[in-house]
Amino acid sequence: MCLPPLATKLLNVTIYQAGWFCCVLGAGWGFPISGALIALLLAGLHLLLAVSRKNEALLMLAACLLGILVDSLQQGLGLFTFTRDPAWPLWLPLWVFVIWAQFATLFHYALHWLSGRYLLAAIFGLVGGPLAYWAGIRMGAATFGDNPILTVVTLAVVWALVTPLLCRLSALIDKEEGRYRLGRKP
Repeated sequence: MCLPPLATKLLNVTIYQAGWFCCVLGAGWGFPISGALIALLLAGLHLLLAVSRKNEALLMLAACLLGILVDSLQQGLGLFTFTRDPAWPLWLPLWVFVIWAQFATLFHYALHWLSGRYLLAAIFGLVGGPLAYWAGIRMGAATFGDNPILTVVTLAVVWALVTPLLCRLSALIDKEEGRYRLGRKP
C-alpha cells in the first residue's frame, strides 16, 4: 500500500495532533500519565511508519532534551506551571516529555517545507508556540504565572529560536526528505 506525499503528511499531522490532545487533555482532565502513555503509543506508531527509525528516534530524543531545558527554565522562572500527577516523581510531567518527542515527528514530514527556511521557521514558532501553550493552558494542562503577557512574549521568543533549531537538527540528522514506509517516493 502506497500513500501519496500529501496523504503521508496528513497522516503525520493526525498522529501528532492526536498525541497532543492525549497529553493536554489527559493532564487537564486529571489523567496525565494515561494521556502520556497513549501519546507515547502514537509516537511508537510514527516510528514504525518512518523510513529511518534511527534518525527519527534521535531527533525525538534531541527534542526531549531541548524541551527539558526550555520548559524547566520557564517553569522555574514562574512563567507557567504544568499540571502534574503526584505519582510522577520528576520536575516535569511525563506528558511534557512526550509532547516534545511528538513535535519532533513533524520535521521530516509535515513540517519538511520549513527545511532550510529558518526565518520562516522562526515566524512559525513565534506564532505557533505561544498558541499551543495558550491552548494547553485553556484546556487545564498548565496555568499561567503572575504575568501572562510576559509568558506569551517569552514563549514567542523561545519558540522563534526552538523551531529553526529543530529544523536544523532535523537536517543534520537526516539529509533526505523523510517518508513513511507506506508512502511512495515523489
